[in-house]
Amino acid sequence: MQVKVKLFATLRDYLPKDSDGRSCLMDIDKKTTIEQIIATFNIPEEIPKIILVNGLNGTMDQTLKEGDELSVFPPVAGG
Repeated sequence: MQVKVKLFATLRDYLPKDSDGRSCLMDIDKKTTIEQIIATFNIPEEIPKIILVNGLNGTMDQTLKEGDELSVFPPVAGG
């Protein structure tokens, strides 16, 4: 099945070279967790992440469905 993965801000550096620079499509099986997907991009585990699936909060142990959109953000601070 296929899902769309969008990485934001500094996490975009981890996208594959053949991506559009913002997102990529991934073929995964139905038991693949968000944690496993993020690991394929070699994003260090110690980097905090905000995870959304179809615009709603997601968790690292969550699995996705065909056509889902996974968005991963680094935390932001302002002042």
